[in-house]
Amino acid sequence: MGGKAYEEKIWDHASGSLLISESGGMCTDMHGKPLDFSQGRTLKSNDGVVAAGRDMHAKVLEAVKQAVAEAQTGKL
Repeated sequence: MGGKAYEEKIWDHASGSLLISESGGMCTDMHGKPLDFSQGRTLKSNDGVVAAGRDMHAKVLEAVKQAVAEAQTGKL
């Protein structure tokens, strides 16, 4: 994933990820990959963080992907 301007810190997301999961939601990166807290101080193998209810997570991921694509092409 090299070249990212910012890597999420694990201490900012570990407890929130657990709470979301325990309440029935999902917490992944913007590609739907599980957050990998085993990489040291940062989530360097993940891009961003998306948390949502299990029934809405896929829709939220699609909205995030669309927003990122529009931002990269200057359509936002």
